[in-house]
Amino acid sequence: MNKSALCVLVGGLLFGGTAAAQTKTPVPAPKKNEPKKTAPPASAPTRNDFPDRKLFLGSLQLGYNDGIALHAAVTLENLAQGFPFGLRLGYGHTWSNPGDPLAARRVFIDNNNNGEPQSSGDNWDLRFDLMYPIKIATLQHSKLFGGMRYNDFTASFAYIGGNETFDVNGNEWGVGGGLETAYALSPIVDMIFSVGADYYFKSGLDGHDSYYYPDGHGENTIANYTYKDADEAINQPDFNARVLMGVSYRF
Repeated sequence: MNKSALCVLVGGLLFGGTAAAQTKTPVPAPKKNEPKKTAPPASAPTRNDFPDRKLFLGSLQLGYNDGIALHAAVTLENLAQGFPFGLRLGYGHTWSNPGDPLAARRVFIDNNNNGEPQSSGDNWDLRFDLMYPIKIATLQHSKLFGGMRYNDFTASFAYIGGNETFDVNGNEWGVGGGLETAYALSPIVDMIFSVGADYYFKSGLDGHDSYYYPDGHGENTIANYTYKDADEAINQPDFNARVLMGVSYRF
């Protein structure tokens, strides 16, 4: 091969390589209305994400339950992974209206009306609830609850100047439920609000050796009075609305 042909070949290779090096690969233009790619949503937390999660929650609440009420409870939660329910055992006291002191005296003692009547009512209630966590609008930390109730009721009557004092007692079983929501004050302390209602079944009433039973029977009843008269005279719990607020503590 002569020098002229060799020069032509080398020049062609150099020109072609330079042109190829200068050629840029076109970048495709973004498509219009193309949705932006987002990161996949984080998976829901599990119990393993909170190795120090507390099992017990204690609460103390004050409010209204057919009278001024004070209520304490202990809740067992996070029992097992995937088990949504908590178990709550509560005990409370309500200062309530005991009933009509003059009618109570007629039904349980006699028809005397001397003396200035004084009265008070006390309810000690024991309750067991299943707690189920829910979210309602802005209430992100709420629980539905429902369960059994047991109430120990005492109506106390005194007639100042009439030399007469007696108690009327009843023990009622019932059911109830409601909604509770919490707002965090710290990692382990919450402010809680609770609303609900309880329904108690009719109970026998006894006072001053007289007994009146819901089935119509009685012992040592006064005159022709019946259970209906005793129930109207005494304000034993039946359907009670509850509104309470307080604090809870995890331990």
